[in-house]
Amino acid sequence: MQFIEVIESGGIAEVVLNRPTKVNAMNHAALREMAEVFGRLAEDDAVSGVLVRGAGKCLSAGLDLREVASLERASLAGFLDDFDAAFGAAFRFPKPFAAAVHGHAIAGGAVLAMCADFIALGAGDYKIGLPELVVGIPFPRVAFEIVRAACPTRAFRRLVFGADLYSPAEVFEMGVGDTLSADPLEDARRWLAKACGRPAAAFRFVKASHRKEAWERIAAPAPAEREAFVDALLSAKQALTAPLVG
Repeated sequence: MQFIEVIESGGIAEVVLNRPTKVNAMNHAALREMAEVFGRLAEDDAVSGVLVRGAGKCLSAGLDLREVASLERASLAGFLDDFDAAFGAAFRFPKPFAAAVHGHAIAGGAVLAMCADFIALGAGDYKIGLPELVVGIPFPRVAFEIVRAACPTRAFRRLVFGADLYSPAEVFEMGVGDTLSADPLEDARRWLAKACGRPAAAFRFVKASHRKEAWERIAAPAPAEREAFVDALLSAKQALTAPLVG
């Protein structure tokens, strides 16, 4: 694969976003790879759990907004279909899933981390946030439900409606994330080792129960909702190319 690397060892698959010169931004190809990877690993009996991390200095700065801004309506609709497939596969992944955040996790990067059952935040000078409303982008249904499932009410309001970028310590204080330490990768690996050592069927059942209502809402969007979302993206094209972080 071109943008996602999968490293398997001891039943754990590390899914590495590997586009570091582009802050691991998710373009069309990366989204397709993500959907394929999570779908394949879900069905692979040799894989007990998954860890997501980013190559380079960040997890991901989100979607490749320059690519999004270059798309016309028909192509944009196809891009959104791939977005739904990729994040849907991550959110529906039935096995233990940890995310190690060691650098910027912004917009889609933060949403990907929120797909996980365990979020390990690294202490450091980087930003986490959901600045979609700053540039006039409403949340796709799948992203909205992922964030709602992952965030306490106060954190949801601050992250979504505030639309600012925060330090990992500030996000952790809001109740998002499970650990905050100097070594998030080790924290994530330690949690996975414990979770994957327990009966798998019980974990799957409880995870499915916890996310059932969100999955049902994701599966039943109105066609008018997608059209309105595409309209909003088309009207926000100029703002999409502005950098969210330095």
